[in-house]
Formats: sequence, C-alpha cells, structure tokens
Amino acid sequence: MLQKIIISTFGMLLSSHILANNVLPNPDKPNIIVILADDLGYGDLGCYGGTSIQTPNINRLAAEGIKLTDFHSNGAVCTPTRAALLTGRYQQRAGIEGVILVRGESSRGGLDTSNTTLAELLQQEGYATGLIGKWHLGYQPFYHPNLQGFDEFRGYLSGNVDYHSHYDAALRYDWWHNSDAINEDGYSTDLIADHAVNFITQHKDRPFFLMVAEEAPHFPIQGRKDPAQRLPGKKFNPLGSVEDPEATYREMIEVMDEGIGRILQTLEDSQLENNTLVIFMSDNGSEKPYGSNGSLKGQKGSLAEGGHRVPGIAYWKGKIAPRESDETILSMDILPTVLTICGIQAPHSLHFDGVDVSGTLLNGRQVKNRSLFWRTANEKAVRSGDFKLIVSPNDTSLYNLRADLREIDNIAVRHPGKVQRMLKELDTWERSVGPRSAMSL
Repeated sequence: MLQKIIISTFGMLLSSHILANNVLPNPDKPNIIVILADDLGYGDLGCYGGTSIQTPNINRLAAEGIKLTDFHSNGAVCTPTRAALLTGRYQQRAGIEGVILVRGESSRGGLDTSNTTLAELLQQEGYATGLIGKWHLGYQPFYHPNLQGFDEFRGYLSGNVDYHSHYDAALRYDWWHNSDAINEDGYSTDLIADHAVNFITQHKDRPFFLMVAEEAPHFPIQGRKDPAQRLPGKKFNPLGSVEDPEATYREMIEVMDEGIGRILQTLEDSQLENNTLVIFMSDNGSEKPYGSNGSLKGQKGSLAEGGHRVPGIAYWKGKIAPRESDETILSMDILPTVLTICGIQAPHSLHFDGVDVSGTLLNGRQVKNRSLFWRTANEKAVRSGDFKLIVSPNDTSLYNLRADLREIDNIAVRHPGKVQRMLKELDTWERSVGPRSAMSL
C-alpha cells in the first residue's frame, strides 16, 4: 500500500511539474546534445593520441569541430561531475562530493531538487528535454530526473549495470522509462543509441536538449556477445569476467563510437546538423589497467591530471571552425555556455561557478583567468594558470603543467611563496563551498 502511495504521489508531482513548464517552443533556437562517456581516458581516443581503439565518429567530431586539449571534469569520479555539469556550479555546493553507491549511507543521497539544472532552464524555454543512459544522481523518487527538468528518461539510476541483464551491483533491476521499470532486451550501449536516435526523430520539429549519458566504457567489462553476469542468486565479479578484457574494453568504446555515428547520421538525415551543438566529454579519467590516460599521471579517483583531464569536443556544423584549443575549461562551464548560445538569460537569483566559454568555441577567444579547484576524500587541488597545487595527507606538491604535464617534478620547495598563496586560495574556496560531505570518495 505504501509503495502505491509513493508511486501515485510521484506521478502527481511529475504531472504538475511538466504542466508548470509547458512553454511554447521557439523553432529558431539551437538544439543541444551532450554526450557524456563514462570513465573514458585522455589516451583512449585516436584524436587524443591513442592508437589501439578505432573511433572514427568521435575522431570526426574532433577533426570538424574544436578539440579541447585542456578540458577537465569537475570530479575525479562519476557523480560529482554530473552534478557540476547540470548545475553549473562546484558539486560541493549541492552537497555532492563523491559517488552515490548502491549500498550504505551514500545510497540515500542525491541531487536535491532545490538545485536548478540545465535541463530545467531549457525546459522552461520550451525545449524538449531527454536523458538517455546513466543518471547516478540519486535513487530515491524525489531525486528522479523527471523532477530535475527531463521530460523523458530512459536508462538506469545507479552507477553501472550489467550491459545485458541491466541489474546493478546490488542485484536490483535498474532499467527505466521515466518512473516505470521496463524489461528491455539488448546491450546497454546499443539501447542508449536506439533511444537517442528515437528522441531526435520524435522532436526534430522543435528545439531539444538531449543528454546521452553513455555506460561505456565503465565496468563491468562486457562486449555485445558476452553473456549476462549479474542475475539474481548468481555470484558475479563486479568488474566483469571475460577471457580477453583488453580486447573487450576496446570493443566497448568502438560500439559507443558506432552509436555516436548513428546520432550524427540522424542529425544529417533530419537536416538538423546546422542547428545542433554537439558536446562530447568524459566524466573523469579512465581506470587502469585497461583504460589509457596517455602520458598523464594518475587515473580515475586521483587529482593528478589523469584523473580529471579528459577528452572534450564541441561540434556545430557551419558555426564552429575546425581547430584545437588549449584554453582551460571545466564541465561546469557547459551550463552558462549553453544558455548564452541559446539566448537564454538565467534568473538573477542563480549564481554559477562555471563561466560562459561560447566565445572560445565559436570565435577562439581566450577564457578569462581564474583559479580552479578540485576535492576528494583524501586530496584537494587548485590550478592557477600553469601551476597546480595538490594537497594530500602526507604531501604537498606543486607542478608547472606547461613545462611538466606528466607531474613528475615537484617544485614546491623551490616556490614556498607560491605554495602559500595557493594554499590560501584553496582555503578560501573550501570555506565558500563548505566542509567535506559524508559522500566524499
């Protein structure tokens, strides 16, 4: 009985939320597609120097758009980056600092609806809004993506699911259409592409915002033809169990690239290429031993460059000229940038940490100088120009990234004054966003 009351209440909330935001669409506004890969490393793609994985469609985006060589995720793991991307602010301001796990204390957390998301802002302007794939910003009904600005949600709520059975790491079925669990056969990456294509086709006559939150190449390591591993009553390896995990990892990214090719082809077939901005990025660095962050130090979870310097590409036919940019841009910059491109004025009550980088994407302008901050359970970091300071429990490291991108030469003892100034900046930022939350990972 209680479950029926909760579901009924959720349905009423959802209906009233959609009706309150029912604005007539403006067909002249550009469409926005954000493709967010999961745990894709800086060295996993050919356009970023990788040699073992074939990604012709992503490479095409980089060749025909702007390839960002100093693009960073706000978090070194999944959940924080998603919160920053959707709110345009440091994730700590939303009380999110680490991964929302399927078990334990953090499983009850999520992105509170008091935060205003990019999807909500676009929805209020008449955009059709869709999230296809991974949510990972709360499992409870009151954190649901339909209540955070997305008209349509198809995918999973947790951090990862079996690519075939769609069970999460707690062996709970986790594949949804809005608030309804649905049985849908197929490989997750293919289903995400299917639904992304369908969303574009269904909404081609009105402006739309589509977030394609890929599962690939996050574990479990599973290919298209591998059997399901997570099933009720069956023991499983949470990372996956295949004969050749390196080959399977490559396949997972190549299948994702194939799906992105289908999305691009749908835009072309629908004559939407000239009015659609496509942004491609990863939520954090890759995880060893299968992923590659190129020559960068560290991996997913680390505040070394390999944990958060990730692929970032923007493509808009006829609007963005092919080129590379080494401007420093973060995932939280996407929201204010999209608002400017769409001609939308944010309410004066909203304050963003991210900045509008539309001038960089469209005209090659420089991004204004600013200090940037990261924090995990065990580390914190500040980037000021070419210099980056990392503070861990047992060490304080300073690197000149322009001279030492691999973060090999710790120059902290040679620049004590700079260290003290950057420590002061970091302290000021921490006081502004608040102490570490219980969800720190």
